[in-house]
Amino acid sequence: MSALPNFEEYVVCPYDSSHRILPVRLTYHLTRCAKNFPSSKLVRCPYNTTHLHSAADIRNHVIECPDRSTAERFMLPDVLPPAEPRAREFLIESAEDWDADPPVQTYNPATYCENALVIRNLQGAQPAVRRAFRESERRRFREKNQL
Repeated sequence: MSALPNFEEYVVCPYDSSHRILPVRLTYHLTRCAKNFPSSKLVRCPYNTTHLHSAADIRNHVIECPDRSTAERFMLPDVLPPAEPRAREFLIESAEDWDADPPVQTYNPATYCENALVIRNLQGAQPAVRRAFRESERRRFREKNQL
């Protein structure tokens, strides 16, 4: 059984003070609760949509909003220093050349299966063709086992 959150973790709804909501569910609750209070004159903060204030208080809130710095950092990234220093480019000298032709032949699975004792199954052919293929496979296996 999961523990219930503390009463201090709940947030009070700006539309109805009797509503107590978990912060995770606040955005969902505000969209539903706003439909029940169409006459309320609450204005949303431009930096965080969960901040609702009256038209008179919104100007002061926009100046003091704690989410304002995040929005300004996003809008003006050149003003602030970079979070991490840029990596220096460097080259490592090596004798390996991965673009050169390989010294061995490339792997061909069809050739390998024909030469080794691998059971093959023909898919998508007509029944007569599959029967002939199975017969040729039986002959191939007999020849390989005799060697």
